[in-house]
Amino acid sequence: MTKIALLGAGGKMGVRLAANLARSDYEVDHVEISEEGRERLKTALGFDCVDRKVALAGADIVIMAVPDRLIGKILSTFVDDLRPGTAVIMLDAAAPHAGELPERSDITYFITHPCHPPIFNDETTAEGKGDFFGGVHAKQHIVCALMQGPEEHYGLCEDVARVIYGPVMRSHRCTVEGMAILEPALSET
Repeated sequence: MTKIALLGAGGKMGVRLAANLARSDYEVDHVEISEEGRERLKTALGFDCVDRKVALAGADIVIMAVPDRLIGKILSTFVDDLRPGTAVIMLDAAAPHAGELPERSDITYFITHPCHPPIFNDETTAEGKGDFFGGVHAKQHIVCALMQGPEEHYGLCEDVARVIYGPVMRSHRCTVEGMAILEPALSET
């Protein structure tokens, strides 16, 4: 079974991802540094958090559900602790495209981002029509990029992306640069 360490599990995005991962076959260790976030995760989903070192020790995949501007800084604090072959999934392309990630050639860097539900969609339920950000009730497309790592990691990481952003209509493969252009956070700074 594939084991995932979800960093930032108690944040706004982390709780949403944790809920979607709970409906999958993945084994997930939830990591959250703030007491408020740990309490939010416990209240919302009933999950307890584990120490980051414990979660990373057995992780096949690390999901960085942390603020975009801190991705490189946080990753730098533990990148040397990852086993060779570990895949790191990031939810935004700004830091990877800006060169903020630590260099380590024996791990995978995979970036994914939701396209959010179409403005004109075919949702039939009130919940689906009201889910403007997706990942709960409304179907959406996603974009994915394999920045570095073996090609076989693309399929594994894309499957995780489909789970965390589900329900997903289509997954589009693109480059990190293409994703950064589509997501204006980097281009506006």
